[in-house]
Amino acid sequence: MNCPKCDADVSETYEPDDPSVGICGGWFCDACDLGIGEHEYPHEPLEGDVEIPSAPRRPDGNIGTPLAQLSGQPGPKDDIGHPRSCSLC
Repeated sequence: MNCPKCDADVSETYEPDDPSVGICGGWFCDACDLGIGEHEYPHEPLEGDVEIPSAPRRPDGNIGTPLAQLSGQPGPKDDIGHPRSCSLC
């Protein structure tokens, strides 16, 4: 493993997490005084890894239902999810 800043070899400087004192595991570069957390360095894929693709996006980049497609009117009374569908109301 190499330092992302100066490309020095930092593979021998790894220290694991120590939750009892709040330290995150990672490497330290003595040459440029840089700490590199485990979560900051991309891991090489291993045999058996499964890629999890992200959810497909709409071409226009919007997420969710457009406001124009939402109804401002309450649903029918026979709708189970409607608050007034209760026979006691």
